[in-house]
Amino acid sequence: MKAERTAIILIEPQNDFLTEGGTMYAFIKDQLKERNVIANLQELLKGAREKGVKIFYVPFHSFEEGFPELKKGGPAYEGLRGLEIDMKADWGTGAWLRGTPGPEIIKELTPQKGDIIVEGKKTLDAFHSTAIDYLLRANEIEYAVFAGFHTNWCVESSARSAYDKGYRVVVVGDCTATDTEREQRYAEEVIFPKIGKVMNHQEFLDTLE
Repeated sequence: MKAERTAIILIEPQNDFLTEGGTMYAFIKDQLKERNVIANLQELLKGAREKGVKIFYVPFHSFEEGFPELKKGGPAYEGLRGLEIDMKADWGTGAWLRGTPGPEIIKELTPQKGDIIVEGKKTLDAFHSTAIDYLLRANEIEYAVFAGFHTNWCVESSARSAYDKGYRVVVVGDCTATDTEREQRYAEEVIFPKIGKVMNHQEFLDTLE
């Protein structure tokens, strides 16, 4: 796998998921700890940067308090956004609140010079609501390597889309997490092998040329 043709796509490494007091941290915290995910991600990013792999951060885009961007009673309220609007954090009510720590990238995974932050993600699939496809193609990327959160939601949705768009897909399993071990295992064992390869972070780094 040639490093110059490879990109890591890091989905939503933000406080609302990954920091004590975040709206959704309580659901994922056990899996983060048991699987050593944050430390694995630090090693992945460090090793990839050293080998010349581009890192694309794709955080979820923030909302104003009360989610005025969405129509009350509209279709978005019937899914995850409808749940997130009432979730409690140490800094207020609602996930991804603009002006709070919730949407910020966690300090342990702070972007470095040369990394690319892709703005605008409002949907499960990063390709649907951002310029990630254009940015990958502009950088002549062949291998789309996914890490981040949640495994069976935004990571899976984005990885499926990458496969449909003709990228070679890799999911770095030990650098992803979701709420339960059952959900994680199903994604890794049943879904991802049908759209690409599953590797741990060391296996991925070892394949780079």
